[in-house]
Amino acid sequence: MWVFGYGSLIWKVDFPYEEKRIGYIKGFSRRFWQGSTDHRGVPGKPGRVVTLVEDPEGCVWGIAYKLPTGREQEVKSYLDYREKGGYQVITVTFHPRPPLTPPPNQTLLYIGSQDNPDYLGPAPLEEIANQIVNSTGPSGRNTEYLFQLADAVRTILPEDSDTHLFSLETLVRERLHNVQNHSHTQTG
Repeated sequence: MWVFGYGSLIWKVDFPYEEKRIGYIKGFSRRFWQGSTDHRGVPGKPGRVVTLVEDPEGCVWGIAYKLPTGREQEVKSYLDYREKGGYQVITVTFHPRPPLTPPPNQTLLYIGSQDNPDYLGPAPLEEIANQIVNSTGPSGRNTEYLFQLADAVRTILPEDSDTHLFSLETLVRERLHNVQNHSHTQTG
């Protein structure tokens, strides 16, 4: 059993696995359209984390993990709990790089669908950036989630020119820089 990670599963690997492969899935794009009230925000003030949205031209790079033989259900149960905030499981075709023979069978994917209660949907990037800057939850600051993901994608998946992710990272870094400069002028 394989699981595809495209968000925190890329950089926060707190579960056992037998093997991991870099690769991509087609037909989706990664977007910060999923609300998080259990990790990067709180009820009433959700953070924003990534989900995948259908996009016929889309291609999302990530990492697929082969769950340990004989422990698949145990590890999947843990991931089900970790990804409980509005995510459902679907199966997708994973394209490893370099290609594997035989290729992995259908790969599991956690996706925040539009009909889940935590789905926030599209918004102007500036609005998403403001929400990320101002959100913190039990797992930490929402900015940390964004920066960890952007750094991991840049380092591990250099083929991925995810403009949504990197534009958002730039906006959030500018906002944090401006807040820092403003507070220095206030205290100086």
